[in-house]
Order: sequence, then structure tokens, then C-alpha cells
Amino acid sequence: MLRERKKISDISLSDEKENDEDAFKTLYILIFSHKATKETIVWLTELLTRSQHDGGAELLIRITNVENEGVIVEIGASPIRLLEAAEALEITKEDKNGNIREFIFSSLDLFLKPGVSMDNLLSTSEKQRVILEEIMGIRSMEKKKLIGYPDIMLYPGQSIIQVCKINGIITFMYPLHEPSELEVLKQKWTFTRLPIGDVRNYFGESVAFYFAFIYFYTWALLPPAIVGAIQSVISFDISRSYIFFAIFKMIWLTLFLECWKRKSNELAYTWGTLRLVNLPKLHPTFRGMHMDIDPVTKRHVPVYPAYKRHFKVYCISLPLIILCLIFAIVVMLVYFQIEEMVIEEYDDGSFESWIITQLPGIIYAILVYVMNVIYAYVANILTEWENHRTQDSFDNHRIVKLLLFEFVNNFIAMGYIAFYQQDLDMLKWQIAVMMIVNQLFNEFQEAVLPFLLHKYRQKWKTETAANVSPRIKGILEQRDMWSYEGTYDDYLEVFTQFGYVFLFSSVFPLAAVIAVFDNVLEVWMDGFKLCYSYQRPRARPVKGIGIWQVAFEALSLLAVMSNCALISMSPIVRSYAPDMSLSSWLLVAVAVEHVIIAVKMTLAYLISDVPKWVTVAIQRAQYESLQALKLERKEKTQYMLKTMKIKSMAKTD
Repeated sequence: MLRERKKISDISLSDEKENDEDAFKTLYILIFSHKATKETIVWLTELLTRSQHDGGAELLIRITNVENEGVIVEIGASPIRLLEAAEALEITKEDKNGNIREFIFSSLDLFLKPGVSMDNLLSTSEKQRVILEEIMGIRSMEKKKLIGYPDIMLYPGQSIIQVCKINGIITFMYPLHEPSELEVLKQKWTFTRLPIGDVRNYFGESVAFYFAFIYFYTWALLPPAIVGAIQSVISFDISRSYIFFAIFKMIWLTLFLECWKRKSNELAYTWGTLRLVNLPKLHPTFRGMHMDIDPVTKRHVPVYPAYKRHFKVYCISLPLIILCLIFAIVVMLVYFQIEEMVIEEYDDGSFESWIITQLPGIIYAILVYVMNVIYAYVANILTEWENHRTQDSFDNHRIVKLLLFEFVNNFIAMGYIAFYQQDLDMLKWQIAVMMIVNQLFNEFQEAVLPFLLHKYRQKWKTETAANVSPRIKGILEQRDMWSYEGTYDDYLEVFTQFGYVFLFSSVFPLAAVIAVFDNVLEVWMDGFKLCYSYQRPRARPVKGIGIWQVAFEALSLLAVMSNCALISMSPIVRSYAPDMSLSSWLLVAVAVEHVIIAVKMTLAYLISDVPKWVTVAIQRAQYESLQALKLERKEKTQYMLKTMKIKSMAKTD
């Protein structure tokens, strides 16, 4: 086994061996705190390099102790070890015949096409995914104390590396950027062009699906944006045109979401994740009460009673979430009351009065931001405390909590203006301001600020970093980049914009036009931040956008309801039957809403989620696999018959 290790107490800057740089390619970085105990570092590095048979990860490491920075552990693996782990993770690759199939090491020759070797069969992101899985797969088999830290307890099934990360023993853990590959991606990624295949190969499927979705969504917005622009410019009957535009958008919503499903499944097949087997992947912080044998895999797995988790979710977390939502609504109502009082008291048309009347809105905006930060922290703490067994379960429960609060903060106030105050001009103004201000603020916070801070850090880098080798210098530079925590914030921005565009589309048709320009900027800025300002994201295989698909579909149903209600409030509509009461108009709105929902459901049923060519390709691959299995059985049968005949003839003789 290839590794460069010495006693931690003996490691110094002079211990770096420049001639060992090419011994293996560094894929992942662990940085231990300079306060971490030597005993713990030695133990963990032994676990990383120990053979799998002895409970280790069987990886290659290189250790460097940088003064005042901590102990840097560079992690890699041999090509054979990477391919072995790729088979265990059921990574899919394209074979010589162009079929997407699960990689099997014994059938290696089937995947080695011209230009493809053992070294480059897996992309860098796939190799880093393999390394991460092996690192996080080092788990405690029993309840015990962490070596070197008697106050820290390990529970059955817990990832030892994750426990060290949470407790500050490991301060940084990230995959390395590949400068040559990143430079190629930067050249291809322009303001108007998205190289989605290259994005997937470099960042993984999770990030690629986000960019594919927003790119598809932006192109799909062009028809409603064009119709909305025309309607806003040349319409003479605003109320009637708003009705047409609202109905057009509601039908368009269904077509967009169904077409995206087809596109998503097409990409998932091309990337080999469509038939991804969802065997439970343990969440890194999951704590079992004891170890037991899994009836499916026959492996030792941590066990935690489901009833305890359900009690935590439904009897503790859910009531707390409801209280938080009620508090947010109360704060909103108090804001509207105070704003109304201030306007009545101070609005006399002067500049000073204008400033005073804006103060409630400014204070409320600050409060909303503070509440969002606090609530996100509470949601994360609650979801961790619920002790979800799988990563998907953890992510879904966390996203639902955060989405509920974001929905209340972003859209309940709009609903209050629309249906209680019935001030449609104010609603239109609020939507326009929120879309533009949110976009500018988010881009500055996510892309511009991290880039400027990173440049500032590099300008004032420490003398210690300047004295290390170029390899370590590059590692430290990437350490100082911002950490990309996942696609949640990016999807949330699109979700919020989606709501502004469609929940009140009958009032503000130009929202689609603003959204198109926002999204063009968003795609470019998100690419900029990932390529220039952030550490490389962890590659994660996914089949699509996951629970966000459900969230967008739910929002589309709410859009039907809200727009039908707004249409029923339209003066031009009510002029057709001036004698009808409010309750009668509400009944009409509900009836129209049901008709539109029925049309949406019919369209969703008629439009297949999977393109026919994908279905045929899957069936062909299944057929070929079945034929190969039959051929293998036939060869075994013929071999056995031949052997039996030979034995029979030998006995006869």
C-alpha cells in the first residue's frame, strides 16, 4: 500500500516530499485542527489506510503538518480500488455498444472503449464520490468513547469522520478542484450557453439537475413572457386580457411541469441514474441504539425504533413548526396594522413623511431576515434531533420545514394584500419590487461577496502559506473558498420566483418577463460562483430534482386557486352579472377552479413522463441482460453435461 506517513509528532514542513507528488492523485482533503490530539489523528489515519477486511477504507494518504494551519491529509486511491468501490456503489457507465449499464469490474473490457482506460473510466467527480463514501463509511460498530476525546461518545452506526467534523476535530473536508478540467468548463460556460454534460461530469448529477431545470424553465418562460409583454403594451381592455393571461398561464404550468418530467427522465437515463436503486443510504449523523442484521443486505446496520422518530416528528417538531408559522403570521399582521397607522398619522406628501412611512416596511424586512436565519437554525437542529436514518429522509424533512416558513414569509403577505386589502395596484408593485430586489440581493450575497472576500483573503495570506510547496498552497487556497452546502438555496430562489410569477399572474403579467432576465443572470452567476468562489461541491447521484418537483406542482395548484379568486374579484367579470352576490361569485370561482384542475390532471395523464426512446432503450438493455444470463446458464449446463459424459465414459472403460 502506498502512503506517506510518519509519527504525527515528527511531522513538520520539511517533511513534505516533492518527489512523491505523482505517487497518487489527491482527490479529497481532510484538515485536522491544530488543537486535535495526536492520538486521534494517528487512529483516524490508520482507519483510512487499513484494509477493508480489518475495518478500514483502504485508501492512500499523504500527511503534511502546516504550522498554525493544522494537519493536512491528502486522500486518494489506486485505480483498482476506485473501480472496486464504483462497482459497490452501483455506478453506471456507457459500454462499447452505447448502452448505459451498471459497472461490473469483472466485465471491465466491456467498458474500455477507444480513449478510455482504467485511469479515466471514472470522471473526477465520480472518483471523489467514491472517496467520500469510503471515508464516511468508517462507522462505529458499538457505543464507545472517541479515542483521544473521552467526553465525546460514538453511537452504533455513526460515521466517525462526521462526529469529528461536528466536534471541530476535523475543521475542513472538501474535494479538490481540478484546475485543467475547471478551465475547460470556464471556457465553455458563457452567458448564453450551458454545457450541461460538462457540468454533470465536473460537479455531479445533483448540481447538474439544478442547472438543467433552471435552463429548461427559462426557455419555457418565453411564451408567457412574450404574451405578457404584448398584453401589457397593446391591451385596451386590461381586465379581460388579464383573465385570458391567467388561464393561459395555468394551462402552461401543467405543460411545463409534465415536459420537465420527460426531460428529467431523459437526462437521468443519459447520466445512468434513472434506475438508481434507492437502497437506504445512512445519514452521517444517524445514531442507532444497537446493531442488527439487515434482512435485505444481510449486513450489520444500526437500528433505531421508528416509533421514537415518529414521536419526535409529530409530537415535538410539528407543534414547534406550527408555532413558528403562527408567530410569523402574527408579525406580518402587526406590520400591516402599524403601517396603516403610520400612513394615516404622518402621510402629508412631504419628503420627511415619506421617509417615516417607509420605516415599518424596512423594520419588517429586517425582522423577516432575522426570523429566516433563526428558523433555519431551528429547523436544522430539529431535523438532526429527529435522527433520520437515511440521507433522503433527512433532506426531505428539512426542506419541508424550511419551505413552509419561506412560503409564509414570501406569499402570505401578498395574499393579505390581494384578498383582504384588495389593493391590486399595491400587489403589482410589491411583486415587481420583491422580484428585482431579491434577485440583486441574492446574487450579491451568493456570488459577488464570496468572490471579493476570497480575493481579499488571498491578498493578505499568511507568511506560513507562502512558504509551503505549490501543492499545499493550492490546497490552502481552496480551503479559504466558501463551502457550497448544496442546491437548497438555489432551488428556493427559483421556487420563490415561480410563486411570484404564477400565484398572482392575472394581476402582473410582466412578472414572466422579469423572471426571464433574472434567470439568465442567475444561471451565469451561479456558474461563476461555483467556478471561482466556492469549494468544489460534493458529487451526489440523483434521479431528478426530488421533492422540489412536488413543491412546484403544489404551487401550481395553489396558483389555479388564487388566480380564479382574483378573476372573480375583477370588475369586468362582475359587470357581466351585477346582481350576483359575493358567495355566488365564490361558487363560480370554485367551479372554474375545478374545471381547470380537471384539465391539468387530464394533460398530466396524457403526457407520458418517460420519452419512448428511453423506454425502448431500457427494455433493450433488460433484454440483452436476460439473453446474456441465459447464455451464461446455457454454457454452464453444456459444461456440466460434457463433464458428466466424460465421467460416465471413464467409468465404462
